[in-house]
Amino acid sequence: MGRKQTIDRGALLDAAERVVLRDGAGQLTMDAVAAEAGVSKGGVLYAFPSKDALIDALFNRAFAAMDEIGDAFLTSAGDTPENRVRAHVLGSKGASELVTERSLALIANFMRSPQYRKGAQDYYREALAKLDVTTPSGRRARLALLAVEGAATLRGFDFYPITEKDWQDIHADVLDLLLD
Repeated sequence: MGRKQTIDRGALLDAAERVVLRDGAGQLTMDAVAAEAGVSKGGVLYAFPSKDALIDALFNRAFAAMDEIGDAFLTSAGDTPENRVRAHVLGSKGASELVTERSLALIANFMRSPQYRKGAQDYYREALAKLDVTTPSGRRARLALLAVEGAATLRGFDFYPITEKDWQDIHADVLDLLLD
């Protein structure tokens, strides 16, 4: 009697990220992930029935750690539009090691089709629309969100080298100066 084969979804996602990093998002195929992970294409398809499912899983994994940090903050501080931005900043600060992973997931999603931009567009549209930008606190919260996302873009796409110390300092400044 043979043993039941298990497919490690995390290892497949790691392999997908390596393919995107090395070869570009356009080369992310089920065959490429299978070859990178050392499994059959059927094994990849067992874990992710479509390329869309694989990319969605990449995207969801990239944000899961940030969401945990943000959710913990909202539980203790209360769920207000400004606190949602604080939670986003804290999640981004705490997820510094995930910035490259997040960027790769975004590239893989956004290069394929406008439909994959919808989730991010909805997130930012909702976050920004809830802020009362006629008030100083609403304007500061909007600026805080945009500043953190700008820093993440620069670091995540390696447009500008931001050290771990600078990363922490930037987020501390955003929290202190904009989200007192």
